[in-house]
Amino acid sequence: MKNIVQYYIKMENFITNSLMIGVVFFVFIASVLRWIGHPIAWTVGFAEFIFVWVIFLGANKALRLNQHIGVDFFVKKLSRKAQIIIEMLSFFLIILFLVYLSIKGIGLSIDNSNRKINNLALSYSFVTMAVPIGSLLMSITLVNKIYRNILKLKLKGER
Repeated sequence: MKNIVQYYIKMENFITNSLMIGVVFFVFIASVLRWIGHPIAWTVGFAEFIFVWVIFLGANKALRLNQHIGVDFFVKKLSRKAQIIIEMLSFFLIILFLVYLSIKGIGLSIDNSNRKINNLALSYSFVTMAVPIGSLLMSITLVNKIYRNILKLKLKGER
């Protein structure tokens, strides 16, 4: 199981990095071609499409690495057990929000299935599917964090 998780993390990092390089590349190409007088309209739309996926995959990576902004001034004054319980409660609330976001994101993707990305033959659903897929990935990350916190509480209880 650990190997699968490590493989997934490597793949997620590779995909996120590749997509970010793609965003920079397409914006650069669009800028250069516009500067020389031969703009291509689809490059900016495609860069926006890629950027949405970078945002949601990057949010999952930041969540996994505890790199999201948090205010823990008061929580740090509590016992370690209370900190873990509050953290698990906040994770649970975030999961509820992510489930809601997934449901709305699926509806949005269905609603946008006939809409096309600027000057491309791609459905806008490819953009909006980043919302439920990213939310699902973040939910899985949070369930894993809750599981680890439960193990920490059990270990503290055995001491």
